[in-house]
Amino acid sequence: MEELLEKMKKYLTMKKKPYVSKVAQDLELQEYEVYGLVELLKRQGYLFDILDGKIVKIKPIKENDVYKIPNNLDHLKLLMISDTHLGSKYDRLDILRYLYDKAEDNNINYILHSGDLTEGLSGRPQQMYELKEASYTGQRDYVIDKYPKSDIPTYLIAGNHDLWWVRECGADICRDIANHREDLHYLGSDCEDLKIGKLKIRMYHGTGGGAYAKSYKLQKYLDSIDISERPHILQTGHIHQAFFMKQGKTHCFQTSCLQDLTPYERSKGLPNDKSVWWVDVYMDNNGNVHSITQELETFDKKLVKKYR
Repeated sequence: MEELLEKMKKYLTMKKKPYVSKVAQDLELQEYEVYGLVELLKRQGYLFDILDGKIVKIKPIKENDVYKIPNNLDHLKLLMISDTHLGSKYDRLDILRYLYDKAEDNNINYILHSGDLTEGLSGRPQQMYELKEASYTGQRDYVIDKYPKSDIPTYLIAGNHDLWWVRECGADICRDIANHREDLHYLGSDCEDLKIGKLKIRMYHGTGGGAYAKSYKLQKYLDSIDISERPHILQTGHIHQAFFMKQGKTHCFQTSCLQDLTPYERSKGLPNDKSVWWVDVYMDNNGNVHSITQELETFDKKLVKKYR
């Protein structure tokens, strides 16, 4: 059965909106078997459904301000990234490509991006000299074309750099990009809740500068959430620093950036840790979260040669 499910997944990621009859013919199955396989994939959190005889990709369902994805797996693998700032001369597409290939090799289930997908456009004149693309359409098309394409769904929120485009031209660039990419799922701006089975995740970009202690802003933000509402995972971005702490049941991941130090950051003495979190979540027999483990992977200034 597992082999057949894998075969089905690969087929569906290669084909857009295939008819059930066509899938059955190509995979030498009965149509009722195709319906059953799609249902099994849905229970494992894959966003496929059957509409008018076609197998289509669907978006997560939002109920009571929480995006929900079904899951019956006892082990979830996540990759957490943030602050890619694509469109900047200092973005690191080589690292991003390496990460997506590694994620596929390691059977990662979901990739979570906590904001600042794009570099945006601020009111700071010097920023123009730090951009590969200075226009809305330029940065939008750059991401649509260059962001790694993957069978793994990526869930993302907008950060302050992305939201500069709302101020400049009244457009939500992350929503626009996701509308052109079936593998990128835009949840909303700055703060959104995602529930995978019984695993509660809050993705929060944040604002303002850093604090005197890495843990301070995370602790203050977590304290603002009612205990009954606190997630199993809190993922934040914005300050380009990596940090982890556990408070109560909540595993807090301050997610760093994938961008080299810019002239502006250098002049302001701002931090710039290039890193990502690889996270494993284990469930008990009832689907409740049993344990969460994590590994930080860091990068330096050198290009990942294979992915230049």
